[in-house]
Amino acid sequence: MHLFILILQLFGAIALFIFAIKLLSENLQALSGSNFKRTLNTLTKNNFSTIVTGTVFTTAIQSSSAASVFILGFVNAGLINLRKAFGLILGANLGTTLTLWLVYFGMKFDLVQIALPLTLIAFPFYLSKKRNQRKIGGILFSLSLLFLALYFLKTFLPSIESHQELQEFFQHLSHYGLLTNLLFIAFGILLTILVHFSSASITIAILLVSKGLPIELAAMIVLGANIGTTFTAHLVAAIGDKYTKVVAAFHTFFNVIISLIFLFLGDLLLKFIGTNISSNLAVQLITFDTIINLFGVILFYPFINRLAFYCQKKYFSIQQTDKKLEFYAIPFGTNSDLYKNEANKKLLKLATTTKQTIYTLGRMITESDEEKILVFRERILELEKEGDQLEREVNEFLNEIADLDLPNENTLAIHQLITLCHHLESVGDIAIKISSIHRRRRMTNSYFTPKMRTYLVDFQDNLDQATRILNQNLNETLEEVSGKQAEFIEKTINTIYKEAEINLMKTIEKEKLLTTSALFYKDLIQNYEILGDHLYKANITIVKLKNQ
Repeated sequence: MHLFILILQLFGAIALFIFAIKLLSENLQALSGSNFKRTLNTLTKNNFSTIVTGTVFTTAIQSSSAASVFILGFVNAGLINLRKAFGLILGANLGTTLTLWLVYFGMKFDLVQIALPLTLIAFPFYLSKKRNQRKIGGILFSLSLLFLALYFLKTFLPSIESHQELQEFFQHLSHYGLLTNLLFIAFGILLTILVHFSSASITIAILLVSKGLPIELAAMIVLGANIGTTFTAHLVAAIGDKYTKVVAAFHTFFNVIISLIFLFLGDLLLKFIGTNISSNLAVQLITFDTIINLFGVILFYPFINRLAFYCQKKYFSIQQTDKKLEFYAIPFGTNSDLYKNEANKKLLKLATTTKQTIYTLGRMITESDEEKILVFRERILELEKEGDQLEREVNEFLNEIADLDLPNENTLAIHQLITLCHHLESVGDIAIKISSIHRRRRMTNSYFTPKMRTYLVDFQDNLDQATRILNQNLNETLEEVSGKQAEFIEKTINTIYKEAEINLMKTIEKEKLLTTSALFYKDLIQNYEILGDHLYKANITIVKLKNQ
């Protein structure tokens, strides 16, 4: 029974450690993600600055797995090319080693003594109404949990030196040489796949060394952890586009090559570190991980451009268009930027469909050829069907994301995207109504006066401007958007509607306009005004999203 309790305590400590790293990563992501995205292309002008950016970004969010998934998102959203993605991946591998140094200082200086005071400091921040202060509180609280988890791990992890059976087991394994190393690499891979964080796996390896595990075997766990951390990216890339698959494959290729090199050179490197840098086993292991990742960056740096060019030529020489939209979500992390990038790319397609629909609708105002009227109506039906498909797929994605445990501000952003999607889809539905009115009017030879036609043309001109602004506002390259133009157009459309309505009543009185013509015209101007409302609300929703 005592042994069972000890096992539960050990696994509970591991679970607490993983949770602390996850919580730390999420809060740091929330503080750094948006600013990083906005300045991404500025920071990745050349390969060196790209690697530095990847290192800083991964250090900021404390997770190479999360960083690689973000990088896949940037690729899938079209924000960066393969060259930049490869450079960011190399930097991400370097960035994750800084987490290990944080863990080491937590163990060395016994920071568990300040864990509870740190929680006390974090508490008022965590209760703040200001978003950034809450995130700072979350960071301090997660650091407190991290130090507590390290204390529990050191306490409950059994010492190998005090167990004769474990010592004999490792001595027996050492006779298998290369096979033993491969076995511990596999253990590192599986452990990292389970916990999602290579830093957590390597921390366990460090603690095992402190308990008597040969450092050579712990180094193999480190190599396996670096390979295992790419598993999350492959899960994401499996349902992404070709670019994301290539970037995920590069990440794995990089770590496998480095692991193969140090599978054979690891012992020599550890001896060098032990002789020239430190006799502390934890420092030796963290230094080992830092050096192999730095070596990998130096090794791959000259070939980044060539590898990107080769992949571009081999896999993307022929342009292909996907009939179905593909989305993916981060397995962990609460930053909504990636979700918004994904949805925004598809909503831009939906906005383009909206623009084409409005343009086609305008051609029906002055067209008198019945065959062309039918062609325009069929085109609007096709666009509306395409818009419905886009709207359905985007909404399914957004509704899935809305069900995740996101902070309030991120949840609000997702719901605003759902609202935007609804307004864009409604434009297609109303356009079909208007096209049907135009066709029925032609079939009944209903007459509109030149003045009445002028108002319809004015409606059309303003709707065209509204869709142009909509597409500009959705453009991700714009850092700031404004709703002033959209508001001005909405007021103009409302004025046109009132004037058209007054003119209709005067025309009925003066020229004795047929009832059918009056009804058709009334329906048209009402629906044009409703179109303007939806486009205005769509633009304002975008402004709220971009400026929040």
